[in-house]
Amino acid sequence: VGRRRGTQKTETSTPCSLAPMGPAPPPDLKPVVPFIKRAEELDHDTTRPEAPIVAYYCRQYAMELGMSLRESAKDPEAASAFLLALIEELEAAKAQLGVSRDEGEQMLYALASEVFARADAEDRGAAGASKSTARTFYAASNFFDALKQFGERGQEADEKCRYAKWKAADILKAFKEGRAPTPGGPGGIAPADDDAAAP
Repeated sequence: VGRRRGTQKTETSTPCSLAPMGPAPPPDLKPVVPFIKRAEELDHDTTRPEAPIVAYYCRQYAMELGMSLRESAKDPEAASAFLLALIEELEAAKAQLGVSRDEGEQMLYALASEVFARADAEDRGAAGASKSTARTFYAASNFFDALKQFGERGQEADEKCRYAKWKAADILKAFKEGRAPTPGGPGGIAPADDDAAAP
C-alpha cells in the first residue's frame, strides 16, 4: 500500500543532451531555484543516459511552480520574462526527449529514490553524516517534490520527501550546534523503505 508502481528502468534510446537554461530566476521566483540547480547538475552528468530527461522534468516543475508565483511577484515583468524563456527552452527540448511522460515520471522517481538511498546509507554508515549528506538528502527532496507535476506521488514518495527535508535540516542543525548528527530518525525511526512512516 502506498507504493509507487512502474518504477523499473525503461529501456530507451539515449536522448540528445538538452541545452542548459540561461538566466537565473529573479528574486520573486526564489522557490524554483533548487529545481533549476538540480537540472543544471544533471546537464553535466554524463554517467546517466536518463539525466537529460530528468533535468527536463525538473525544469518543467520549476516552470509550473513559477507560474503559480507570478501573480504575487513584486516584479511581474522579470518573472514573466524568465518564465517565457523557460517555456521556450522546454518546448525546444521536448522533441529531443524520446520517451513518454509516464516513462519520464518513472525515471524521475527512480533517481529520487536512488539519491535518497545514498544519503540514508551515508547517514547510517560508520563515518556518519556530513554536510554533503545533508545536501544529498535535500536534493532527494527536490526530486520527490518535482513528482508533484504528475499528480499524486503516493504515500512512499510523500514520506521519503518529508524525511529527506527533515534529515537535511537536522544534520545541518547538529553541525551548527557543534555536535555529531544522530543517525536515522527520532528514536531510531527508519525512513519509508521498509513500510515505516517518516516523521
